[in-house]
Amino acid sequence: MDGFFSSLTKLFSKLNLICAILGAALLFFIAFIICFEVTGRALGGASRLWVIETSEYALLYITFLGAPYLLEKNMHVVLDLVYDSFKHTWRLVFQALNSGIGFLVCAILTIVGIIVVAEQFELGVREVTVMRPHSWWLTAAFPLGAGLMAFQFLEQFVRTLKGKVL
Repeated sequence: MDGFFSSLTKLFSKLNLICAILGAALLFFIAFIICFEVTGRALGGASRLWVIETSEYALLYITFLGAPYLLEKNMHVVLDLVYDSFKHTWRLVFQALNSGIGFLVCAILTIVGIIVVAEQFELGVREVTVMRPHSWWLTAAFPLGAGLMAFQFLEQFVRTLKGKVL
Protein backbone atom coordinates (compact mmCIF):
# COMPACT_ATOMS: atom_id res chain seq x y z
CA MET A 1 0.00 0.00 0.00
CA ASP A 2 2.85 2.38 0.82
CA GLY A 3 4.39 1.80 -2.62
CA PHE A 4 1.08 2.52 -4.32
CA PHE A 5 0.58 5.75 -2.35
CA SER A 6 4.15 6.78 -3.16
CA SER A 7 3.53 6.20 -6.88
CA LEU A 8 0.27 8.10 -6.66
CA THR A 9 2.05 10.98 -4.91
CA LYS A 10 4.63 11.14 -7.72
CA LEU A 11 1.86 11.14 -10.32
CA PHE A 12 0.03 13.99 -8.58
CA SER A 13 3.31 15.87 -8.17
CA LYS A 14 3.86 15.75 -11.93
CA LEU A 15 0.26 16.79 -12.52
CA ASN A 16 0.69 19.72 -10.10
CA LEU A 17 3.82 20.81 -11.94
CA ILE A 18 2.06 20.64 -15.31
CA CYS A 19 -0.82 22.70 -13.91
CA ALA A 20 1.60 25.25 -12.43
CA ILE A 21 3.39 25.56 -15.79
CA LEU A 22 0.02 26.06 -17.52
CA GLY A 23 -0.83 28.72 -14.95
CA ALA A 24 2.48 30.49 -15.61
CA ALA A 25 1.86 30.30 -19.35
CA LEU A 26 -1.56 31.88 -18.82
CA LEU A 27 0.08 34.67 -16.84
CA PHE A 28 2.48 35.37 -19.71
CA PHE A 29 -0.45 35.23 -22.13
CA ILE A 30 -2.33 37.84 -20.08
CA ALA A 31 0.73 40.10 -20.05
CA PHE A 32 1.09 39.72 -23.82
CA ILE A 33 -2.54 40.47 -24.70
CA ILE A 34 -2.64 43.46 -22.36
CA CYS A 35 0.55 44.86 -23.93
CA PHE A 36 -1.01 44.19 -27.34
CA GLU A 37 -4.16 46.05 -26.28
CA VAL A 38 -2.27 49.01 -24.82
CA THR A 39 -0.05 49.31 -27.90
CA GLY A 40 -3.01 49.05 -30.24
CA ARG A 41 -4.92 51.74 -28.41
CA ALA A 42 -1.85 54.00 -28.23
CA LEU A 43 -1.56 53.75 -32.01
CA GLY A 44 -5.20 54.82 -32.38
CA GLY A 45 -6.76 51.39 -32.76
CA ALA A 46 -10.10 50.36 -31.36
CA SER A 47 -10.47 48.62 -28.04
CA ARG A 48 -10.67 44.84 -28.16
CA LEU A 49 -13.46 43.79 -25.81
CA TRP A 50 -12.20 40.24 -25.48
CA VAL A 51 -8.90 41.24 -23.82
CA ILE A 52 -10.25 42.15 -20.38
CA GLU A 53 -12.74 39.29 -20.32
CA THR A 54 -10.11 36.75 -21.36
CA SER A 55 -7.74 38.11 -18.72
CA GLU A 56 -10.38 37.73 -16.03
CA TYR A 57 -11.05 34.12 -16.98
CA ALA A 58 -7.33 33.36 -17.13
CA LEU A 59 -6.83 34.78 -13.62
CA LEU A 60 -9.37 32.28 -12.30
CA TYR A 61 -7.47 29.40 -13.91
CA ILE A 62 -4.09 30.72 -12.75
CA THR A 63 -5.31 30.64 -9.15
CA PHE A 64 -6.69 27.11 -9.26
CA LEU A 65 -3.85 25.71 -11.37
CA GLY A 66 -1.10 27.14 -9.17
CA ALA A 67 -2.53 26.55 -5.68
CA PRO A 68 -1.98 22.74 -5.56
CA TYR A 69 1.67 23.14 -6.56
CA LEU A 70 2.23 25.78 -3.88
CA LEU A 71 0.55 23.55 -1.30
CA GLU A 72 2.71 20.59 -2.32
CA LYS A 73 5.91 22.63 -2.00
CA ASN A 74 4.78 24.28 1.28
CA MET A 75 5.04 27.70 -0.33
CA HIS A 76 1.58 28.81 0.77
CA VAL A 77 0.90 31.36 3.48
CA VAL A 78 1.71 30.08 6.98
CA LEU A 79 1.92 31.90 10.30
CA ASP A 80 5.52 30.82 10.97
CA LEU A 81 5.85 32.89 14.13
CA VAL A 82 3.06 30.96 15.81
CA TYR A 83 3.88 27.61 14.23
CA ASP A 84 7.61 27.74 15.09
CA SER A 85 6.87 28.45 18.76
CA PHE A 86 5.28 24.99 19.21
CA LYS A 87 7.19 21.93 20.32
CA HIS A 88 7.53 19.01 17.86
CA THR A 89 4.53 17.08 19.20
CA TRP A 90 2.20 20.08 19.07
CA ARG A 91 3.40 20.91 15.57
CA LEU A 92 2.38 17.44 14.48
CA VAL A 93 -1.01 17.77 16.19
CA PHE A 94 -1.79 21.10 14.52
CA GLN A 95 -0.34 19.91 11.23
CA ALA A 96 -2.63 16.85 11.33
CA LEU A 97 -5.60 19.02 12.25
CA ASN A 98 -4.84 21.49 9.44
CA SER A 99 -4.31 18.73 6.88
CA GLY A 100 -7.42 16.84 7.94
CA ILE A 101 -9.68 19.89 7.81
CA GLY A 102 -8.09 21.01 4.54
CA PHE A 103 -8.70 17.60 3.00
CA LEU A 104 -12.34 17.50 4.09
CA VAL A 105 -13.08 21.03 2.87
CA CYS A 106 -11.34 20.50 -0.49
CA ALA A 107 -12.96 17.09 -1.00
CA ILE A 108 -16.42 18.54 -0.38
CA LEU A 109 -15.71 21.51 -2.64
CA THR A 110 -14.49 19.13 -5.36
CA ILE A 111 -17.66 17.04 -5.21
CA VAL A 112 -19.93 20.09 -5.21
CA GLY A 113 -17.85 21.66 -8.00
CA ILE A 114 -18.17 18.56 -10.17
CA ILE A 115 -21.94 18.56 -9.64
CA VAL A 116 -22.17 22.24 -10.61
CA VAL A 117 -19.98 21.75 -13.71
CA ALA A 118 -22.07 18.74 -14.79
CA GLU A 119 -25.32 20.70 -14.36
CA GLN A 120 -23.95 23.67 -16.30
CA PHE A 121 -22.78 21.35 -19.06
CA GLU A 122 -26.12 19.54 -19.20
CA LEU A 123 -28.15 22.75 -19.27
CA GLY A 124 -25.83 24.53 -21.71
CA VAL A 125 -25.56 27.59 -19.45
CA ARG A 126 -23.59 30.51 -20.87
CA GLU A 127 -22.12 33.59 -19.23
CA VAL A 128 -23.87 36.89 -19.85
CA THR A 129 -20.84 38.68 -21.27
CA VAL A 130 -19.52 39.81 -24.64
CA MET A 131 -17.82 36.49 -25.38
CA ARG A 132 -20.67 34.34 -23.93
CA PRO A 133 -18.54 31.27 -23.07
CA HIS A 134 -20.13 28.14 -21.66
CA SER A 135 -20.18 28.52 -17.88
CA TRP A 136 -18.76 25.06 -17.28
CA TRP A 137 -15.53 26.08 -19.03
CA LEU A 138 -14.97 28.62 -16.28
CA THR A 139 -16.39 26.64 -13.37
CA ALA A 140 -14.25 23.58 -14.23
CA ALA A 141 -11.19 25.31 -12.77
CA PHE A 142 -12.73 25.07 -9.31
CA PRO A 143 -13.14 21.28 -8.89
CA LEU A 144 -9.82 20.70 -10.68
CA GLY A 145 -7.87 22.88 -8.26
CA ALA A 146 -9.84 21.77 -5.20
CA GLY A 147 -9.38 18.10 -6.12
CA LEU A 148 -5.64 18.45 -6.52
CA MET A 149 -5.43 20.35 -3.23
CA ALA A 150 -7.51 17.64 -1.52
CA PHE A 151 -4.91 15.08 -2.53
CA GLN A 152 -2.09 17.33 -1.29
CA PHE A 153 -3.80 17.72 2.08
CA LEU A 154 -4.28 13.94 2.25
CA GLU A 155 -0.60 13.43 1.47
CA GLN A 156 0.36 15.93 4.19
CA PHE A 157 -1.93 14.12 6.63
CA VAL A 158 -0.27 10.77 5.86
CA ARG A 159 3.19 12.32 6.28
CA THR A 160 2.10 13.80 9.61
CA LEU A 161 0.89 10.40 10.84
CA LYS A 162 4.38 9.09 10.04
CA GLY A 163 5.80 11.80 12.34
CA LYS A 164 7.24 14.10 9.70
CA VAL A 165 7.00 17.83 10.25
CA LEU A 166 6.38 19.69 7.00
